[in-house]
Amino acid sequence: MKNLLSISSILIFSLAIKAQGILINSGGRIESVSTATIEIINGNFNNNGTFIMGNGNLIFSGTITDSIKGISNNDFYNLTVSDINGVTLSSSRYIAINNTLIFSTGLLNTDNNYITINNNATVIGAGINKYINGNCRKVGNDAFVFPVGKSGKYAPIGISAPQDQTDHFTAAYFNSDPNLIHSALLLDVSLNKISRLEYWVLNQTNGNSNIKVTLSWDITSRVSQISDLRVTRWLVDKWIDKGNSATTGNNSLGTISASANATNFSAVDDNLFTLGSSTSVNPLPVDLLYFKADCNNNKVNIKWSTASEINCDYFLLEKMMDDGIFYQFAKVNGNGNSNQLINYKIEDNSTENKISYYKLRQFDFSGNENELNNNIIVSNCNNISNEFAVFQDNEILNIVYNCKDETFAQIHLFDLNGRMIRNITKILSTMENKISIKDFNLSSGLYLFNVETQDKSKAIKIIVR
Repeated sequence: MKNLLSISSILIFSLAIKAQGILINSGGRIESVSTATIEIINGNFNNNGTFIMGNGNLIFSGTITDSIKGISNNDFYNLTVSDINGVTLSSSRYIAINNTLIFSTGLLNTDNNYITINNNATVIGAGINKYINGNCRKVGNDAFVFPVGKSGKYAPIGISAPQDQTDHFTAAYFNSDPNLIHSALLLDVSLNKISRLEYWVLNQTNGNSNIKVTLSWDITSRVSQISDLRVTRWLVDKWIDKGNSATTGNNSLGTISASANATNFSAVDDNLFTLGSSTSVNPLPVDLLYFKADCNNNKVNIKWSTASEINCDYFLLEKMMDDGIFYQFAKVNGNGNSNQLINYKIEDNSTENKISYYKLRQFDFSGNENELNNNIIVSNCNNISNEFAVFQDNEILNIVYNCKDETFAQIHLFDLNGRMIRNITKILSTMENKISIKDFNLSSGLYLFNVETQDKSKAIKIIVR
Protein backbone atom coordinates (compact mmCIF):
# COMPACT_ATOMS: atom_id res chain seq x y z
CA MET A 1 0.00 0.00 0.00
CA LYS A 2 1.37 3.42 -0.98
CA ASN A 3 1.10 6.37 1.37
CA LEU A 4 -0.12 8.64 -1.45
CA LEU A 5 -0.70 7.76 -5.07
CA SER A 6 0.08 10.87 -7.15
CA ILE A 7 -0.78 10.76 -10.86
CA SER A 8 0.55 13.28 -13.38
CA SER A 9 0.23 11.18 -16.53
CA ILE A 10 -2.12 8.25 -17.37
CA LEU A 11 -2.83 5.25 -15.14
CA ILE A 12 -5.06 2.46 -16.47
CA PHE A 13 -5.67 -0.35 -13.98
CA SER A 14 -7.75 -3.49 -13.59
CA LEU A 15 -6.60 -4.68 -10.15
CA ALA A 16 -7.30 -3.36 -6.66
CA ILE A 17 -5.41 -0.29 -5.49
CA LYS A 18 -4.91 0.65 -1.86
CA ALA A 19 -3.42 3.98 -0.84
CA GLN A 20 -3.46 6.63 1.86
CA GLY A 21 -4.82 9.13 -0.62
CA ILE A 22 -5.18 9.66 -4.37
CA LEU A 23 -3.97 12.86 -6.08
CA ILE A 24 -4.75 13.32 -9.77
CA ASN A 25 -2.74 16.32 -10.89
CA SER A 26 -3.73 18.67 -13.70
CA GLY A 27 -3.22 16.71 -16.94
CA GLY A 28 -3.23 13.41 -15.03
CA ARG A 29 -5.73 10.63 -15.65
CA ILE A 30 -6.87 7.49 -13.85
CA GLU A 31 -9.00 5.01 -15.76
CA SER A 32 -10.45 1.81 -14.33
CA VAL A 33 -11.28 -1.15 -16.52
CA SER A 34 -13.74 -3.83 -15.54
CA THR A 35 -14.74 -3.80 -11.84
CA ALA A 36 -11.47 -2.70 -10.27
CA THR A 37 -11.48 -1.22 -6.78
CA ILE A 38 -9.69 1.77 -5.26
CA GLU A 39 -9.54 1.75 -1.46
CA ILE A 40 -8.41 4.91 0.30
CA ILE A 41 -7.37 4.27 3.88
CA ASN A 42 -7.17 7.40 6.01
CA GLY A 43 -6.66 9.79 3.10
CA ASN A 44 -8.26 12.04 0.50
CA PHE A 45 -9.39 11.70 -3.10
CA ASN A 46 -8.13 14.87 -4.80
CA ASN A 47 -9.04 15.13 -8.49
CA ASN A 48 -7.60 18.02 -10.49
CA GLY A 49 -7.40 15.99 -13.70
CA THR A 50 -9.55 13.20 -15.15
CA PHE A 51 -11.10 10.20 -13.38
CA ILE A 52 -12.92 7.42 -15.27
CA MET A 53 -14.28 4.84 -12.87
CA GLY A 54 -15.84 2.33 -15.26
CA ASN A 55 -17.82 -0.20 -13.21
CA GLY A 56 -15.48 -0.05 -10.26
CA ASN A 57 -15.81 0.81 -6.59
CA LEU A 58 -14.16 3.65 -4.66
CA ILE A 59 -13.98 2.80 -0.96
CA PHE A 60 -13.13 5.15 1.89
CA SER A 61 -12.03 3.25 4.98
CA GLY A 62 -10.13 4.06 8.12
CA THR A 63 -10.54 6.05 11.30
CA ILE A 64 -9.97 9.70 10.31
CA THR A 65 -12.18 12.03 8.30
CA ASP A 66 -11.49 11.64 4.58
CA SER A 67 -12.32 14.20 1.89
CA ILE A 68 -13.25 14.37 -1.78
CA LYS A 69 -11.43 17.40 -3.16
CA GLY A 70 -10.28 18.99 -6.39
CA ILE A 71 -11.39 21.20 -9.25
CA SER A 72 -12.66 18.40 -11.52
CA ASN A 73 -16.05 16.71 -11.70
CA ASN A 74 -16.38 13.15 -10.46
CA ASP A 75 -18.66 10.37 -11.71
CA PHE A 76 -18.43 7.39 -9.35
CA TYR A 77 -19.95 4.05 -10.28
CA ASN A 78 -20.01 2.67 -6.73
CA LEU A 79 -18.93 4.72 -3.71
CA THR A 80 -18.58 3.06 -0.30
CA VAL A 81 -18.36 5.02 2.96
CA SER A 82 -16.64 2.78 5.50
CA ASP A 83 -14.84 5.30 7.68
CA ILE A 84 -15.96 5.71 11.28
CA ASN A 85 -15.31 9.48 11.07
CA GLY A 86 -16.96 9.86 7.69
CA VAL A 87 -16.19 11.41 4.34
CA THR A 88 -16.56 15.12 3.53
CA LEU A 89 -17.20 16.72 0.14
CA SER A 90 -14.71 19.59 0.19
CA SER A 91 -15.22 20.34 -3.48
CA SER A 92 -18.09 22.33 -4.96
CA ARG A 93 -17.68 20.49 -8.27
CA TYR A 94 -20.23 17.98 -9.60
CA ILE A 95 -20.02 14.69 -7.73
CA ALA A 96 -22.40 11.90 -8.78
CA ILE A 97 -23.21 8.24 -8.15
CA ASN A 98 -24.07 6.25 -11.28
CA ASN A 99 -24.83 2.89 -9.65
CA THR A 100 -24.76 2.53 -5.85
CA LEU A 101 -23.89 4.65 -2.82
CA ILE A 102 -23.06 2.18 -0.06
CA PHE A 103 -23.00 3.05 3.65
CA SER A 104 -21.01 0.70 5.85
CA THR A 105 -19.75 3.00 8.61
CA GLY A 106 -19.77 6.79 8.98
CA LEU A 107 -21.40 9.86 7.47
CA LEU A 108 -21.13 11.45 4.04
CA ASN A 109 -20.88 15.16 4.84
CA THR A 110 -21.96 17.30 1.91
CA ASP A 111 -22.07 20.55 3.92
CA ASN A 112 -23.13 23.37 1.54
CA ASN A 113 -22.42 21.19 -1.50
CA TYR A 114 -24.48 18.20 -2.62
CA ILE A 115 -24.04 14.71 -4.01
CA THR A 116 -26.13 13.59 -6.98
CA ILE A 117 -27.72 10.15 -7.21
CA ASN A 118 -28.30 9.68 -10.92
CA ASN A 119 -31.24 8.02 -12.68
CA ASN A 120 -31.62 4.34 -11.67
CA ALA A 121 -28.81 4.65 -9.10
CA THR A 122 -29.57 3.49 -5.54
CA VAL A 123 -28.47 3.88 -1.93
CA ILE A 124 -28.02 0.95 0.44
CA GLY A 125 -27.00 0.57 4.08
CA ALA A 126 -28.11 4.01 5.35
CA GLY A 127 -29.27 4.24 8.95
CA ILE A 128 -28.28 5.54 12.37
CA ASN A 129 -24.85 7.21 12.12
CA LYS A 130 -24.71 6.21 8.42
CA TYR A 131 -26.35 8.88 6.28
CA ILE A 132 -25.87 12.04 4.21
CA ASN A 133 -25.29 15.00 6.50
CA GLY A 134 -26.31 17.85 4.22
CA ASN A 135 -27.79 18.03 0.72
CA CYS A 136 -28.67 15.08 -1.51
CA ARG A 137 -29.95 15.39 -5.10
CA LYS A 138 -31.85 12.63 -6.94
CA VAL A 139 -32.15 12.65 -10.72
CA GLY A 140 -34.67 10.55 -12.68
CA ASN A 141 -38.11 9.01 -12.58
CA ASP A 142 -37.49 6.62 -9.66
CA ALA A 143 -39.33 6.69 -6.38
CA PHE A 144 -36.56 7.49 -3.90
CA VAL A 145 -35.77 7.79 -0.21
CA PHE A 146 -33.22 10.52 0.53
CA PRO A 147 -30.84 9.08 3.19
CA VAL A 148 -30.43 12.36 5.10
CA GLY A 149 -29.99 13.26 8.74
CA LYS A 150 -28.21 15.58 11.14
CA SER A 151 -26.66 15.65 14.63
CA GLY A 152 -26.74 11.88 15.07
CA LYS A 153 -30.32 11.46 13.82
CA TYR A 154 -31.14 9.54 10.66
CA ALA A 155 -34.29 11.19 9.22
CA PRO A 156 -35.03 10.06 5.66
CA ILE A 157 -37.58 11.77 3.40
CA GLY A 158 -39.09 9.98 0.42
CA ILE A 159 -40.74 10.97 -2.84
CA SER A 160 -42.95 9.07 -5.28
CA ALA A 161 -41.67 8.61 -8.82
CA PRO A 162 -41.39 11.83 -10.89
CA GLN A 163 -42.63 11.72 -14.47
CA ASP A 164 -39.42 12.43 -16.37
CA GLN A 165 -35.89 11.01 -16.30
CA THR A 166 -34.39 14.51 -16.28
CA ASP A 167 -36.37 15.68 -13.23
CA HIS A 168 -34.47 16.11 -10.00
CA PHE A 169 -35.18 17.00 -6.38
CA THR A 170 -32.74 18.08 -3.66
CA ALA A 171 -33.38 17.36 0.02
CA ALA A 172 -31.85 18.08 3.43
CA TYR A 173 -32.92 17.54 7.06
CA PHE A 174 -32.78 20.03 9.94
CA ASN A 175 -33.36 19.09 13.59
CA SER A 176 -34.52 22.55 14.60
CA ASP A 177 -37.79 24.43 14.98
CA PRO A 178 -39.54 25.34 11.69
CA ASN A 179 -41.28 28.12 13.60
CA LEU A 180 -38.00 30.05 13.31
CA ILE A 181 -38.73 30.29 9.56
CA HIS A 182 -42.54 30.15 9.29
CA SER A 183 -44.99 30.68 12.16
CA ALA A 184 -46.31 27.45 13.66
CA LEU A 185 -49.57 29.27 14.43
CA LEU A 186 -50.55 29.68 10.76
CA LEU A 187 -52.29 26.38 10.05
CA ASP A 188 -54.83 24.74 7.79
CA VAL A 189 -58.18 24.41 9.59
CA SER A 190 -57.69 20.62 9.58
CA LEU A 191 -54.41 20.88 11.55
CA ASN A 192 -54.09 21.25 15.31
CA LYS A 193 -50.32 21.71 15.36
CA ILE A 194 -47.04 21.02 13.59
CA SER A 195 -43.81 19.65 14.99
CA ARG A 196 -41.56 22.23 16.60
CA LEU A 197 -38.62 19.81 16.62
CA GLU A 198 -37.59 19.22 13.01
CA TYR A 199 -38.22 19.86 9.34
CA TRP A 200 -37.05 18.92 5.86
CA VAL A 201 -36.30 21.14 2.88
CA LEU A 202 -37.26 19.52 -0.43
CA ASN A 203 -36.58 21.59 -3.55
CA GLN A 204 -37.56 20.69 -7.09
CA THR A 205 -34.34 21.67 -8.84
CA ASN A 206 -35.40 20.60 -12.34
CA GLY A 207 -38.69 19.64 -13.99
CA ASN A 208 -42.37 20.08 -13.17
CA SER A 209 -43.42 16.71 -11.77
CA ASN A 210 -45.93 16.43 -8.97
CA ILE A 211 -44.87 13.99 -6.26
CA LYS A 212 -46.12 12.63 -2.93
CA VAL A 213 -43.85 13.03 0.09
CA THR A 214 -43.09 10.47 2.81
CA LEU A 215 -41.69 11.66 6.14
CA SER A 216 -40.09 9.64 8.93
CA TRP A 217 -39.95 9.83 12.71
CA ASP A 218 -38.11 8.24 15.60
CA ILE A 219 -38.49 8.42 19.38
CA THR A 220 -37.09 11.97 19.48
CA SER A 221 -39.97 13.15 17.25
CA ARG A 222 -42.40 12.54 20.17
CA VAL A 223 -45.19 10.83 18.27
CA SER A 224 -48.01 9.41 20.39
CA GLN A 225 -50.95 8.85 18.01
CA ILE A 226 -50.04 7.65 14.52
CA SER A 227 -53.56 7.88 13.10
CA ASP A 228 -53.67 11.62 13.77
CA LEU A 229 -50.32 12.35 12.10
CA ARG A 230 -50.22 14.38 8.91
CA VAL A 231 -47.59 15.35 6.35
CA THR A 232 -47.52 19.15 6.34
CA ARG A 233 -45.94 21.68 4.03
CA TRP A 234 -45.54 25.44 4.20
CA LEU A 235 -47.16 27.02 1.14
CA VAL A 236 -47.41 30.80 0.64
CA ASP A 237 -48.92 31.85 3.98
CA LYS A 238 -49.64 28.79 6.14
CA TRP A 239 -48.88 25.14 6.88
CA ILE A 240 -50.90 22.94 4.53
CA ASP A 241 -52.32 19.53 5.46
CA LYS A 242 -51.05 17.04 2.84
CA GLY A 243 -52.83 14.13 4.51
CA ASN A 244 -52.04 10.63 5.68
CA SER A 245 -52.44 7.87 3.09
CA ALA A 246 -50.30 5.24 4.81
CA THR A 247 -48.08 4.76 7.85
CA THR A 248 -45.53 2.20 8.97
CA GLY A 249 -44.04 1.36 12.34
CA ASN A 250 -45.04 2.48 15.83
CA ASN A 251 -44.77 5.53 18.08
CA SER A 252 -41.00 5.08 18.39
CA LEU A 253 -40.13 4.62 14.71
CA GLY A 254 -42.07 4.88 11.48
CA THR A 255 -43.04 6.70 8.30
CA ILE A 256 -46.06 8.58 7.00
CA SER A 257 -46.96 9.13 3.34
CA ALA A 258 -48.98 12.08 2.11
CA SER A 259 -52.33 11.53 0.41
CA ALA A 260 -52.08 14.72 -1.67
CA ASN A 261 -49.45 15.69 -4.23
CA ALA A 262 -46.86 18.36 -3.53
CA THR A 263 -47.00 20.88 -6.37
CA ASN A 264 -45.66 24.34 -7.20
CA PHE A 265 -42.05 24.30 -5.97
CA SER A 266 -41.19 27.65 -7.56
CA ALA A 267 -40.76 29.57 -4.29
CA VAL A 268 -37.85 28.24 -2.21
CA ASP A 269 -39.46 29.41 1.05
CA ASP A 270 -42.45 27.14 0.33
CA ASN A 271 -40.46 23.92 0.30
CA LEU A 272 -40.44 23.09 4.02
CA PHE A 273 -42.08 19.87 5.23
CA THR A 274 -42.66 18.56 8.73
CA LEU A 275 -44.90 16.28 10.78
CA GLY A 276 -48.27 17.64 11.83
CA SER A 277 -51.23 16.45 13.85
CA SER A 278 -54.97 16.77 13.25
CA THR A 279 -55.62 16.71 17.02
CA SER A 280 -53.87 17.71 20.23
CA VAL A 281 -53.15 14.05 21.06
CA ASN A 282 -49.78 14.16 19.32
CA PRO A 283 -47.69 16.42 21.52
CA LEU A 284 -44.75 16.41 19.07
CA PRO A 285 -42.92 18.95 21.29
CA VAL A 286 -43.78 20.34 24.69
CA ASP A 287 -46.32 23.00 23.79
CA LEU A 288 -45.36 26.19 25.64
CA LEU A 289 -48.26 28.65 25.72
CA TYR A 290 -46.46 31.53 27.43
CA PHE A 291 -43.44 32.49 29.52
CA LYS A 292 -43.65 35.79 31.41
CA ALA A 293 -42.59 37.72 34.51
CA ASP A 294 -44.82 39.87 36.74
CA CYS A 295 -43.85 42.17 39.59
CA ASN A 296 -45.30 41.78 43.09
CA ASN A 297 -43.93 43.99 45.90
CA ASN A 298 -40.49 44.19 44.31
CA LYS A 299 -40.44 40.45 43.81
CA VAL A 300 -40.58 38.75 40.43
CA ASN A 301 -43.15 36.05 39.72
CA ILE A 302 -41.99 33.98 36.75
CA LYS A 303 -44.81 32.01 35.12
CA TRP A 304 -45.18 29.63 32.21
CA SER A 305 -47.86 27.30 30.96
CA THR A 306 -47.90 24.19 28.75
CA ALA A 307 -50.79 22.87 26.68
CA SER A 308 -49.21 19.40 26.33
CA GLU A 309 -46.14 17.50 27.46
CA ILE A 310 -44.54 14.19 26.51
CA ASN A 311 -41.66 12.58 28.41
CA CYS A 312 -41.20 15.92 30.16
CA ASP A 313 -38.75 15.35 33.01
CA TYR A 314 -37.98 18.87 34.20
CA PHE A 315 -37.58 22.57 33.39
CA LEU A 316 -34.52 24.69 34.10
CA LEU A 317 -35.13 28.36 34.82
CA GLU A 318 -31.99 30.41 34.24
CA LYS A 319 -31.14 33.95 35.28
CA MET A 320 -28.54 36.22 33.72
CA MET A 321 -25.79 37.41 36.05
CA ASP A 322 -23.58 40.49 35.77
CA ASP A 323 -21.15 38.69 33.44
CA GLY A 324 -23.89 38.38 30.81
CA ILE A 325 -24.10 34.58 31.19
CA PHE A 326 -27.24 32.69 32.19
CA TYR A 327 -26.95 30.42 35.24
CA GLN A 328 -29.39 27.92 36.72
CA PHE A 329 -31.82 29.64 39.05
CA ALA A 330 -34.37 26.88 39.65
CA LYS A 331 -35.19 23.32 38.57
CA VAL A 332 -38.88 22.44 38.29
CA ASN A 333 -40.19 18.93 37.71
CA GLY A 334 -42.33 18.40 34.63
CA ASN A 335 -45.44 16.25 34.39
CA GLY A 336 -44.19 13.47 32.15
CA ASN A 337 -47.00 13.00 29.64
CA SER A 338 -49.98 15.32 29.64
CA ASN A 339 -52.60 16.76 27.30
CA GLN A 340 -53.94 19.13 29.94
CA LEU A 341 -53.19 22.79 30.65
CA ILE A 342 -50.45 22.96 33.31
CA ASN A 343 -49.30 26.20 34.97
CA TYR A 344 -45.89 26.73 36.57
CA LYS A 345 -44.73 29.53 38.87
CA ILE A 346 -41.43 30.50 40.55
CA GLU A 347 -40.75 33.54 42.73
CA ASP A 348 -37.47 35.46 42.65
CA ASN A 349 -36.85 37.45 45.84
CA SER A 350 -33.31 38.47 44.91
CA THR A 351 -33.96 41.16 42.33
CA GLU A 352 -31.03 43.18 43.75
CA ASN A 353 -32.47 46.49 42.60
CA LYS A 354 -31.71 45.85 38.95
CA ILE A 355 -33.36 44.63 35.80
CA SER A 356 -33.54 40.83 35.69
CA TYR A 357 -33.38 38.53 32.66
CA TYR A 358 -34.71 34.95 32.63
CA LYS A 359 -34.55 32.03 30.22
CA LEU A 360 -36.46 28.70 30.24
CA ARG A 361 -35.19 25.28 29.09
CA GLN A 362 -36.89 21.87 29.15
CA PHE A 363 -35.45 18.31 29.27
CA ASP A 364 -36.98 14.89 28.66
CA PHE A 365 -36.33 11.65 30.53
CA SER A 366 -33.47 10.76 28.17
CA GLY A 367 -31.68 13.97 29.05
CA ASN A 368 -32.38 15.59 25.68
CA GLU A 369 -33.18 19.28 25.65
CA ASN A 370 -36.33 20.47 23.88
CA GLU A 371 -35.84 23.88 22.29
CA LEU A 372 -38.80 25.92 23.55
CA ASN A 373 -37.88 28.95 21.41
CA ASN A 374 -39.37 31.34 23.90
CA ASN A 375 -37.98 34.84 24.11
CA ILE A 376 -35.84 35.81 27.06
CA ILE A 377 -38.10 37.66 29.48
CA VAL A 378 -37.20 40.84 31.31
CA SER A 379 -38.40 42.15 34.67
CA ASN A 380 -38.00 45.74 35.87
CA CYS A 381 -39.77 45.71 39.24
CA ASN A 382 -37.73 48.51 40.72
CA ASN A 383 -38.35 51.10 37.99
CA ILE A 384 -34.70 51.26 37.09
CA SER A 385 -33.73 54.09 34.77
CA ASN A 386 -31.92 53.52 31.49
CA GLU A 387 -29.87 50.32 31.49
CA PHE A 388 -28.70 47.90 28.84
CA ALA A 389 -27.39 44.34 28.77
CA VAL A 390 -25.87 41.98 26.21
CA PHE A 391 -26.84 38.31 25.97
CA GLN A 392 -26.90 35.33 23.63
CA ASP A 393 -30.34 34.08 22.53
CA ASN A 394 -30.32 30.97 20.31
CA GLU A 395 -26.71 31.79 19.37
CA ILE A 396 -27.68 35.29 18.23
CA LEU A 397 -26.08 38.20 20.06
CA ASN A 398 -28.62 40.72 21.35
CA ILE A 399 -28.51 44.04 23.15
CA VAL A 400 -31.49 44.97 25.31
CA TYR A 401 -31.87 48.64 26.28
CA ASN A 402 -34.48 49.44 28.93
CA CYS A 403 -35.72 53.02 28.99
CA LYS A 404 -37.68 54.88 31.62
CA ASP A 405 -38.94 57.30 28.96
CA GLU A 406 -38.92 57.36 25.18
CA THR A 407 -35.61 58.65 23.87
CA PHE A 408 -33.22 58.28 20.99
CA ALA A 409 -29.85 56.58 20.90
CA GLN A 410 -26.73 56.80 18.80
CA ILE A 411 -25.28 53.34 18.16
CA HIS A 412 -21.63 53.15 17.12
CA LEU A 413 -19.73 50.06 16.08
CA PHE A 414 -15.92 50.11 15.97
CA ASP A 415 -13.43 47.47 14.87
CA LEU A 416 -10.37 46.64 16.99
CA ASN A 417 -8.35 49.35 15.23
CA GLY A 418 -10.78 52.00 16.47
CA ARG A 419 -12.29 52.57 13.03
CA MET A 420 -16.02 53.30 13.05
CA ILE A 421 -17.83 50.84 10.77
CA ARG A 422 -21.46 51.62 11.68
CA ASN A 423 -23.24 54.70 13.01
CA ILE A 424 -26.99 54.30 13.51
CA THR A 425 -29.66 56.41 15.20
CA LYS A 426 -32.59 54.55 16.75
CA ILE A 427 -35.71 55.71 18.56
CA LEU A 428 -36.02 53.80 21.84
CA SER A 429 -39.48 53.30 23.27
CA THR A 430 -40.40 53.10 26.95
CA MET A 431 -39.26 49.88 28.65
CA GLU A 432 -37.59 47.13 26.61
CA ASN A 433 -35.84 47.62 23.26
CA LYS A 434 -34.12 44.61 21.72
CA ILE A 435 -31.39 45.15 19.12
CA SER A 436 -30.06 42.08 17.30
CA ILE A 437 -26.46 42.16 16.11
CA LYS A 438 -27.46 40.06 13.08
CA ASP A 439 -29.28 43.16 11.77
CA PHE A 440 -25.89 44.85 11.30
CA ASN A 441 -24.64 42.21 8.84
CA LEU A 442 -21.24 41.88 10.50
CA SER A 443 -18.61 39.30 9.68
CA SER A 444 -17.14 37.20 12.48
CA GLY A 445 -14.80 39.01 14.84
CA LEU A 446 -14.40 41.26 17.87
CA TYR A 447 -16.07 44.70 17.92
CA LEU A 448 -16.63 47.62 20.27
CA PHE A 449 -20.32 48.42 20.64
CA ASN A 450 -21.21 51.86 22.04
CA VAL A 451 -24.67 53.23 22.91
CA GLU A 452 -25.23 56.89 23.71
CA THR A 453 -28.52 58.35 24.94
CA GLN A 454 -29.32 61.78 26.31
CA ASP A 455 -28.30 60.81 29.83
CA LYS A 456 -26.08 57.77 29.48
CA SER A 457 -23.24 56.29 27.47
CA LYS A 458 -21.91 52.76 27.70
CA ALA A 459 -19.49 50.67 25.66
CA ILE A 460 -18.88 46.95 25.61
CA LYS A 461 -16.79 44.56 23.54
CA ILE A 462 -18.78 41.97 21.63
CA ILE A 463 -17.83 38.82 19.73
CA VAL A 464 -19.74 38.01 16.54
CA ARG A 465 -19.55 34.34 15.58
